[in-house]
Amino acid sequence: MMFRSSLRFAAAAVALSLGLGAETLTLDEAVRSTLSSHPDIRAALLKIRQSEQSVGMERSAWKPQVSIHAEYDPQRTFTLPQNGGFATVNHRSWNLGASLSQQLFDFSRSAYRIEAARLRRQIDALSARERKALMRYEVRNAYALVLVQQAALRARIKDLEAKRASWLQAKALFKQGLKTRADAYRFRSAMEAAKEGVALARAAYRKARYGLEQYLGRPLKASTRLTASLLRSRPPLPALPRSAKALDTLSLRSASLAVSATGAQTRALEREHFGTVQAIADVERFDGLSRYDTATVGIRYSAPIYSGGRLGAQAQQSRIGQMVAAADRDGLRRRLWQEIRSTLADYRETQSAIEARRAQIRSALETLKLLQARYKEGLATYIEVLDAQSVLLQARLGLLSAYYNRLERSYRLEYLNAK
Repeated sequence: MMFRSSLRFAAAAVALSLGLGAETLTLDEAVRSTLSSHPDIRAALLKIRQSEQSVGMERSAWKPQVSIHAEYDPQRTFTLPQNGGFATVNHRSWNLGASLSQQLFDFSRSAYRIEAARLRRQIDALSARERKALMRYEVRNAYALVLVQQAALRARIKDLEAKRASWLQAKALFKQGLKTRADAYRFRSAMEAAKEGVALARAAYRKARYGLEQYLGRPLKASTRLTASLLRSRPPLPALPRSAKALDTLSLRSASLAVSATGAQTRALEREHFGTVQAIADVERFDGLSRYDTATVGIRYSAPIYSGGRLGAQAQQSRIGQMVAAADRDGLRRRLWQEIRSTLADYRETQSAIEARRAQIRSALETLKLLQARYKEGLATYIEVLDAQSVLLQARLGLLSAYYNRLERSYRLEYLNAK
């Protein structure tokens, strides 16, 4: 009874997952839902807006800068000339003023800072696109894994049913005196092991669904059906480059822009020594022992004379950073090319694995039928039957693994070559 209850539960789980007449969640719908709601994507898009503000901050250096100031002193000491000397008087005072400054020339320092900020914004935009491509790859893998674990559970259930049938047959033959008690015990032991396999497969299937739900951001209904035919499909490969130099991916573009952004920042730091030319205007109202207004209009030039080597060190640090960024870009190109070649080789191998597993399943089925008939006639042992059942199960699971590997490798190639 316990066996039948467990078997019915496992079969019901698969039937619900297939969900005849229920809603279907396609792979494209899963990807769109994830990209529209996942917090990692929202964070990447918000980072673009953040970098846009950095561009505006750098551009503000060329806009007029206006400020006001006010001060009130209940008591302030004033000095007055008296009899060839000075006398002091304590009196309240206040002043109110405004100042205006406009940058006229800074030897292109601000222009390079604006360029660096604009390049970083482009890097963030490319990073967001690359993050979407990675998320698309992860969701597709999660979707395919659910299909694999679903099919693996069905294979385990079939194996359990076959072992139960063998156990019942062995018991009947034992009662007829045609088989030993050891035959029945051995088939029952195999059946109990198959029950454990079903339980493990059921847990793996549930965990795969949980993984897909994590990307979707919502639970999947028990009746939600996935596109099972996807597992056996052979997706077309993307157009791949012929050499490492021909690589033009989102990540490589970001790396190249990082080199340019660091170079612009270096040129901006190198111009810190030259200073800045500004137009200034100030007006102020003062009220103390006397009242008067002051006004200033002119041009001011300021430049650092000595900073303890800080400016030079910053420029040198930025130049080294540019070289590091260039080396990182070249290293990334080599790693990408190597992974693309390796992944492509794995993808091509999966087709051979699929054909081999299919042939193995056909052979295992024929062998199992023959051995079951021979066992009934006393011409084969229970060990041979169990071995044939094990070979068939492993061939079925191996075929599922090969299907998954083919999908995963194709998805990986598309991600690696994302443009």
